[in-house]
Amino acid sequence: MRNFASLVKLARFKVEEMQKRMAVLDEARAALEDRAADLERRVPEEQVAAGESREGFLAYGSYAQAVIERKNNLRASMVELDAQTAALRVQLQDAFRELKKFELMEERRLKKIAAAQSKAEQADSDEIAGTRAARRARGV
Repeated sequence: MRNFASLVKLARFKVEEMQKRMAVLDEARAALEDRAADLERRVPEEQVAAGESREGFLAYGSYAQAVIERKNNLRASMVELDAQTAALRVQLQDAFRELKKFELMEERRLKKIAAAQSKAEQADSDEIAGTRAARRARGV
């Protein structure tokens, strides 16, 4: 019977590595969301500051344009991260299925070994009991 323990270890390692990559992608997504929220939070402050002086009023257009461009870049980065996350999620599901398959195969192998050992022990017990019965029958 083939030992699947090494395949289980390898599959578990793959799953763990993919989970780590998923965590990194999730952290990156959260960081991008934080940056987008920070931009949204700053816009009203800059509008107020721009209204306080003529130079600020004139410069606000450039600032607003830069904010729009940064928001678009952040959205594009989030879309890319979402695509990577979705692809990794599919790979992770496949890796989980593979891990489960190997675990089940190893579990079946171990059950067969245990059953064979139990059968052998029972055969030994039966042989011992038969020998004792034969000795008693002969009067020994």
